[in-house]
Amino acid sequence: MTRHLTLSPEAIAKIKPQLTDHTRILLSYDDGVGPYSHHGLVALQVSFQLVLINDSQPYDDYDEEIETNLQPMYIKSYSGRFLSDQMTLKLQPKYQTMVLADEGGEIDQNVEIVSERN
Repeated sequence: MTRHLTLSPEAIAKIKPQLTDHTRILLSYDDGVGPYSHHGLVALQVSFQLVLINDSQPYDDYDEEIETNLQPMYIKSYSGRFLSDQMTLKLQPKYQTMVLADEGGEIDQNVEIVSERN
């Protein structure tokens, strides 16, 4: 199964200035597992972050690639249970937050960008 994430032009404009030629993007399910997930589940809500790492940093836990219209992103394959084949990431203009959604509705209303580059 190939997953695809379409980013709105506004979401790309928010993310792109933070990228370099050596940045890898992880669509990280924030469950406290792995070196880039620090919070874990506090409530019964699904929480994702865009974690920016250097392409030289390990990302072994992120074993599934998602196609996007920006650059490939990587997820922990088990977090796919919250994701569908076709998703969108849009900027909510009023609050400048990013919303991850699919045809069934919103998955996460506040996807943060977090830099873990060393």
